Amino acid sequence: MFRLALRVPSTIPLELDGVTPEAVANLSALEVGKLPVWHGNRSEELGQFFDVSTRITTAPGQADLLFAGDTRNVHRIGAGMSGGLVYVEDAAGRHAGAGMTGGTLVIDSGVGDWLGAEMKGGAIEVRGSAGNMVGAAYRGSRHGMTGGTIHVRGDAGDEVGLLMRRGLIAVEGGVSEFAAASMIAGTLVAGSVGRAVGAGMKRGTLLILAGEPAMGPGFRFSCDYSPAYLELLFGDLRRICFGKTAAIERHPVRCYRGDLVNGGTGEVLVLFHS
Repeated sequence: MFRLALRVPSTIPLELDGVTPEAVANLSALEVGKLPVWHGNRSEELGQFFDVSTRITTAPGQADLLFAGDTRNVHRIGAGMSGGLVYVEDAAGRHAGAGMTGGTLVIDSGVGDWLGAEMKGGAIEVRGSAGNMVGAAYRGSRHGMTGGTIHVRGDAGDEVGLLMRRGLIAVEGGVSEFAAASMIAGTLVAGSVGRAVGAGMKRGTLLILAGEPAMGPGFRFSCDYSPAYLELLFGDLRRICFGKTAAIERHPVRCYRGDLVNGGTGEVLVLFHS
């Protein structure tokens, strides 16, 4: 396990492309310190900014990479990782876990925009709030998240799940505007949502736990019911320790179908208490 402690926060962004558990698995602390990172528009050695130390342990669940210090302006932590465990003691910057295919990323505070953008597998847990574009597609791309799980214990921003194709995004707090916009497939669970819910939605499921959203003209009320497949979803939520599972799993849902401009086969499910 390597502990990377940021010496001094910088207003110039640091980008950690390629600093992943698999990349450091057979390296010494000195070699890890020589890995290239981007400081603004310049390539520098990681050791210029982080104190790198090794901790030998066999404890289960021990992180392969542990980031310490004020890392709010450190971007792309865990991006592209395919295995192992990355733990961030403080907040993380933008693009954390973007494109990851496996492994686990745990952020013990908040995180910036593009969390898990276009991720294909693995698991992300954020123990605070997230910015915009969680699990989303990058501009010009056709597919967002295609696998894996993202769990945000706080709130999230705009366009969560944009062009999402597979996987699960679970946000215990509120999600801002354009939740599940242009969703192709997959599941998004949100405590509450802002306006323009499911705009352009093609397929997939958005489950809203509180409040009645203002549905756009492309959605039509379908029915009130208790779909059997929700038990599978609640099982996934229990597995990731989603905080509200016990309180919601016995209630029926109100189903809206849309977006009609894209065929109308997506579903927005609104939990209601009879």
